[in-house]
Amino acid sequence: MTKQQELEKQVKGKNKASNIMICLRILFDLIPQVLLIKMTGMFFEEKILRTEAIVYFAIILGCFVFKAVFSYLATRKAHDAAYACLSELRSRIVNHLKKLPLGFFQEHKTGELTKIMEYDVEQIEGYLAHGLPEVMSATLLPCAVFVAMLFVHPGLALAMVVGLPLMWITKKAFASLWAKNFRIYADSVTQMQENIMEYVANIPVIKAFGKEETKTSKTLESAKQYDFWAKKSMAGISVPMGLITFFMESGVVLVMILGTYLLSEGWISVTQLILSIVLGGLFTSSVAKTATFQHYGIVFGESMKGVAKILAEEAPSEASEYGDPENGDITVSSLCFAYKGKEKILDDINLVIPKGSKTALVGASGCGKTTLAGLLMGFWKPSSGHISIGGTDTANASQQGLNRLFSVVQQDVFLFNTTIEENIRIGKPDATGKEIVEAAKKACIHDFIMSLPNGYETQTGEAGVKFSGGEKQRIAIARMILKDAPIVILDEATAAVDAENEAYIKEAIDNLGKDKTIITIAHHLSTIRDSDQIVVMENGRVEGKGTHEELMKECNLYATMVLDQERSDNWSIRKPDLRYSVCQLKRGE
Repeated sequence: MTKQQELEKQVKGKNKASNIMICLRILFDLIPQVLLIKMTGMFFEEKILRTEAIVYFAIILGCFVFKAVFSYLATRKAHDAAYACLSELRSRIVNHLKKLPLGFFQEHKTGELTKIMEYDVEQIEGYLAHGLPEVMSATLLPCAVFVAMLFVHPGLALAMVVGLPLMWITKKAFASLWAKNFRIYADSVTQMQENIMEYVANIPVIKAFGKEETKTSKTLESAKQYDFWAKKSMAGISVPMGLITFFMESGVVLVMILGTYLLSEGWISVTQLILSIVLGGLFTSSVAKTATFQHYGIVFGESMKGVAKILAEEAPSEASEYGDPENGDITVSSLCFAYKGKEKILDDINLVIPKGSKTALVGASGCGKTTLAGLLMGFWKPSSGHISIGGTDTANASQQGLNRLFSVVQQDVFLFNTTIEENIRIGKPDATGKEIVEAAKKACIHDFIMSLPNGYETQTGEAGVKFSGGEKQRIAIARMILKDAPIVILDEATAAVDAENEAYIKEAIDNLGKDKTIITIAHHLSTIRDSDQIVVMENGRVEGKGTHEELMKECNLYATMVLDQERSDNWSIRKPDLRYSVCQLKRGE
């Protein structure tokens, strides 16, 4: 059984109580119609007594009451199950996503995952609350009608179902087309959602380029594609639905013809003829609905496919925890790594980072520095080789255990849309106000926070849009100081800030890094010259290791990088000699 089939079975199983109520509702819906027709026949034949009529009406009234009660219970139970399932699925998805390696998020776009969590899960709720009860009703009622029809006359029962084979053939013939159209429709929903999210996130860039940008037309085009496939998906259902209705109505026509003949021969009564026509109409309308509701099944299947795509992804093992890794070194042995379906990013990395040391990773963009840092933190698993921290192989450690060891300060900082205090508190959820203030002081951000009208209660805005890059960096460093992890990774923390903020951030990093293992990913080589160890990387391999002085003597690549950096730092545009230029112009040069 696949993950999708397992999930579908679990989800449908939550509607058991509702299904029972639907069965009872159908029963109490059918009984009054049969009794009413029987009473009508007895009335015309003058065979009904007043007391019998009162009993019949009392039974009919009681059936309507019970039908209303069971309809209410069926609807309530279906919605209770649906919303409970919706909440459970979203919780399972969120908790599972937390366990997945970062490689999964590189393979799947944010818009795709958002669509699964919002749109697909919502469709599952709609199926459980509305689709499945309707399908159950449209399936059980024809069965009950057919049984009742057998008691009226077996020949009429067979005439009533004569259109079923043609209906079944039509459904089978169009099933693949329905599924194909809906898959394309679902893909268009995903694409539209991805484009809209990207468009909103990049509004400043789009406005800056004005008429020259193409993102607006691309977003609008995806919306048009969604509209086109939504209409086509519905149009693809209309034609077979018309055919199915025609085939099923032919059964009612046959019941009328055969019933009239049987009545003329005296084999059935007028009451039986009327009852057979009414039951035939109920049968036809209900069976025709089952074909319409096939759309519900397709929507449900496609939605469950999206959910299963996430939940079926294997999460790293959470079997063991670290003992006391804070007392050991980080050792990388014969490490190789490649993203799924891509070429090798890291090849045969061997490295030791002593506890309490300062290590810098340098090299051109794309050489594997950030990937190596991600592997150290357990965001991915090595393709081959090993990483151990304090003697414990990270492959055998839980992600939670690894998370406690690392703090990360990145170039692009994300702040949640809540208060500054809550953003800092992420580093230690049970931190006191005093601890938060102390962390902010060490991060050199306390004075800035207190200058704001609401201080620590100031809302950061979505993704921290209210603050500059340097201010966000220092809030993130306060968060890391509060976490107090033994290993700190600095990923270009000062690369995109002004000189004033850079000074603040360097001081904050000094406060963050006391008595800790510091791993710095840097392009500005002047900032890492005092490191205990500098690791030079190129094309996913280690080209040199050592101090700045050692590498200048032994590693040509590093020496070249330093020389190029110095030339870049000292480069300037020389002021031209305007008089010389004017003289040249006069001579016609």
